Amino acid sequence: MKFKTIEDYDEYLNEIKQDLDEIDEYLKEHPESIGTKGNYETIKYVYDIYKNNRCKFIQKLNEINLKLEGKTLNKPLSLNNMYSLSLKFNTAKNSTINLIDMNFTTPEDLLIEKISKGSYNITFSFPNPTEEDVKRTSSRKKGLMKIFDFINCGENIEKLKKEAGPNGNEALIKYKEFICEIIKNNADFTLDTEMGTLKCSLTLQQCKNICENLNV
Repeated sequence: MKFKTIEDYDEYLNEIKQDLDEIDEYLKEHPESIGTKGNYETIKYVYDIYKNNRCKFIQKLNEINLKLEGKTLNKPLSLNNMYSLSLKFNTAKNSTINLIDMNFTTPEDLLIEKISKGSYNITFSFPNPTEEDVKRTSSRKKGLMKIFDFINCGENIEKLKKEAGPNGNEALIKYKEFICEIIKNNADFTLDTEMGTLKCSLTLQQCKNICENLNV
C-alpha cells in the first residue's frame, strides 16, 4: 500500500488498530472462536509490520532526489564531479535556510543515501529526520522548499530576484553556483522530494540562461 504523507500512514495504522480492538472485544465474549483468533493474529501481524516500518517511512519521505539527464550522460561521472555537485547543492540549501530564518546558525548537512546508474540520480536525506521535518515545519525543510521556489522561477531573472527578496543575494549566489555546476555536467535536471509529490526541473539551456543573466 502506498502513502504520500505521514498522516495517511497513521490513519491506516489507526484503522487496523480499531479492527484489532473490535476483534479483541469480541474474543473476550467468545473465547472459543478459533477462526476469529486466527483472523486476529493475521491482522496483528500486518499491524506490527507497519508499526515497525513507520520510522523507515519517515526517512523515505525525507529523501531528496537530484536526477541528471542528458545525451552526454552515457559515461561515468567522476567522484570529483559527484562531490562538487553535492557540495553546491548542499551550500545552496544552507543559504536558503538562512534566507528563511536569519537566526538559524547551524544548518544540518544532507547525507548521500545512494547514487544510481543510467540517468544519474543522487538520493540525499537529512540526518535523523523528525516528524516535524516531514510536515515541513522545520527550518531545514523550509530552506529546501525555497530552492524549489527558485527552480520554479525558471529562467525569469526578475522573478528569481523577487522570490529572494532584499536579503536573498547570498542565497542567489549559491543557487547560481549550483546551477552552473549542473551545466558542467551537460545535463537537464530534476529535483523531487517526498516520494515525488513535489517536483521541479530545468533544462540545460534554461540553466545556461540563468548563469548568463543572473548578475549576483
